[in-house]
Amino acid sequence: DLYSPDFYPRRAALFDDCIAQLQSDAYLATIRENFERKFGLQSPFVFWGTLTKQLLEHALHCLPAEHLRHWFRRLLQDIKANRTGMPDLIQFFPEQRRYRMIEVKGPGDRLQDNQLRWLDFCAEHGMPVEVCYVQWATQSAELCSNQGALSSS
Repeated sequence: DLYSPDFYPRRAALFDDCIAQLQSDAYLATIRENFERKFGLQSPFVFWGTLTKQLLEHALHCLPAEHLRHWFRRLLQDIKANRTGMPDLIQFFPEQRRYRMIEVKGPGDRLQDNQLRWLDFCAEHGMPVEVCYVQWATQSAELCSNQGALSSS
């Protein structure tokens, strides 16, 4: 019943308890424990082929708990509508304890409605997000242009 309208309401107390951990550092241990216990199990939200312990630690170090809370709440509002459209890439800057998300668009590609909604949501909540327009090297020596980028940083 993951995509049913009552998925969250039926489990609201459990989700709210988990999200409340983001108000302290308790969430760090919970996420690490769940990573160890659930690693490799089928999930519609995790691609285990790219998620390593080191990557998880970078994420925990660089992603503010407040941003996690906003993302989790948005996903839970409507999992079916919000499970797609987040930016393609995330770049961590561990030395500065910060990150940015990047939506990559190639020649002839345009932002889809679900991507625009996520970009707007991230910008509204002060999350660093940009759109990178990639061109063929023969068209331009510059591969990434921030023209028209959404950025809150």
